[in-house]
Amino acid sequence: MTPDIGWNRKESAEYPQSGLGNNNADGKRAEARPVNEQVLEWYYHMREEGRTGETKEEYEARIYAKVQAGKELTVEELRFLARTNPVLYQKAVRMMNMRKRLENQLKTCKSKEEAQEVFARAVSGISDKDPDKDMLVAALRDVYDGFMKSDAYRKLPEKEEDGRESVYRNVDFEVDENGYQVVFAQENAPKTFVANG
Repeated sequence: MTPDIGWNRKESAEYPQSGLGNNNADGKRAEARPVNEQVLEWYYHMREEGRTGETKEEYEARIYAKVQAGKELTVEELRFLARTNPVLYQKAVRMMNMRKRLENQLKTCKSKEEAQEVFARAVSGISDKDPDKDMLVAALRDVYDGFMKSDAYRKLPEKEEDGRESVYRNVDFEVDENGYQVVFAQENAPKTFVANG
């Protein structure tokens, strides 16, 4: 016979084993949840309210306003939406993907005119029947405005031909009798290389 030293003691009203937060307002025992779920919920709640100094509702309203304005969301804000509002989360992920795609396309543009065409194509690709059109257009406009303020945009020529002109300035192109393109240096062109021979 083993002595009862309290190790297998059942839960009493004085010392509940399941931890804090499991009692209802009327003092009755609520359904037990794993402690790790309770800790995570408490952690997310404290992080959301503690960091920003706003309640969960204010935090959600601020994120909703950012999404509607097409602004970029942080990883924490996306996680919050994934937990609390899956529908808005899907819209935000779609918006972020469109933002990234436009950013990548703008980086490869060879002229300001091409950048404007890329932006116009991205906006025209959004259906008028899309319920999120305003949000998506705002996101694309935000990306394009940011690109126009960048050094990369300032360095671009107005038109692509402006950039090519310097390369082909002193060269004439002709097609010979066999249909091949032949390149000739112009007569007045300055010579940049002379071979000794």
